[in-house]
Amino acid sequence: MKNWMIRFVLVAAMGLFSTTGLSATDGHFLHGVGAINSAMGGVGVAAPQDVLGALYNNPAGLMSFKGTRADMSMELFKAQLNLTATAPTAQGPFTGSQDGKSGWMPIPAFGWSTELVEDKVVIGLGGLGIGGFGVDYRQNNQHPLLAPKSMGGFGQVYSNFSLLKITSAVAFQASEKLSIGIAANVDWASLAVDPFPAAAPNGSAYPGATSADGVFGLGFQLGLIYEMTEAMNLGLSYTSKQVFDDFEWNSVNDDASDPAFGTYRTFSFAMDAPAIIAGGISYQASDALFVEVDGKYLMYSSTAGFDETGFDATGAVKGFGWDDIFVVAAGASFAATDKIVLRGGYNFSQNPIPDENAFFNVAAPAIVQHHITVGAGFELVEGLEVSAAYYMALENEVSGPMWHPMMGQVPGSNVTSSMSENSLMIQFSFTGK
Repeated sequence: MKNWMIRFVLVAAMGLFSTTGLSATDGHFLHGVGAINSAMGGVGVAAPQDVLGALYNNPAGLMSFKGTRADMSMELFKAQLNLTATAPTAQGPFTGSQDGKSGWMPIPAFGWSTELVEDKVVIGLGGLGIGGFGVDYRQNNQHPLLAPKSMGGFGQVYSNFSLLKITSAVAFQASEKLSIGIAANVDWASLAVDPFPAAAPNGSAYPGATSADGVFGLGFQLGLIYEMTEAMNLGLSYTSKQVFDDFEWNSVNDDASDPAFGTYRTFSFAMDAPAIIAGGISYQASDALFVEVDGKYLMYSSTAGFDETGFDATGAVKGFGWDDIFVVAAGASFAATDKIVLRGGYNFSQNPIPDENAFFNVAAPAIVQHHITVGAGFELVEGLEVSAAYYMALENEVSGPMWHPMMGQVPGSNVTSSMSENSLMIQFSFTGK
């Protein structure tokens, strides 16, 4: 059984690196990972229901799993996006609206755990697609932002950011009621943006970072779970800031009106992932009914790439300018029979983008707030469960003025980004001795 699971983990790892960009739900993170965790609103700090939920929320939760367990999930994610803008002109307001290109994107995740010392020490390994953002707005002559560069617009606006977490964790039973876990994270992020506003313009137009650059990041996660009663757990976890190398791109000046037209240039951008503090409380109400409520605090305002915004002296945008946010999640599972488990949840995330920074986040509209989640699990045979889930993130929007590098806020202007999401998931869970 263990040899088969090792092969399974290796195959899943190869699939993980084929993932494409996505739009996330709690800031630029997924609200949950895998069909089980996502269906329950992403809860799992106090009592994770699978290895994916433990590796995502609290490594101390690995102590919940006896013997050897492997979870493999595939998510198909689709975001619906719209960009509407109004600019003042001599002839009056110029308004345009454009839907983003939208398609189903795969997001894989896998996790594995095994007991090193029975009832004392558990180790876990995982590779999780945990976040990102992306838009694809075509050039549109009837749109003030998407008009061709020769007309003063940006032309096509495209972004694709993916965030992967590769983690190894250990959990141990510190006392009869206390479990402690620690995880070391190696992260991988990929970013492409066109045009790229965080670089000085080529004459009157920003360069493109069209060839995605990938960088590694490092961080850690600590957690504990305390059994307050036989039915109730308290969980706490801390995920450190994930510190990445700078993204770097090669580019050529493509502005024919600029004296430097055709010359080679490079530019870079620093973007880390924020630290997260999380807490949760779970309650086993009966043999069949389980409930949990979690809260998280994501610290964007002290994270490189998100902490500043506006223009520098060269006309480059300093960053996204996101606020810190709170997230609240609630989830429940109900064992309808000895082989069927029903799951449901709700997740609320504050919007990290202030209205006044809507213009600077056209390429990263991580603005959805309300997530409704459902799912079910079925034991096919002993040691094999298949789970399915669906969630929707209700439409939300952010709206604010346009900004100019020299003049500041543009009077009479407006930029509105709206976004909603749908996602389908399937997961296979294997258990053995």
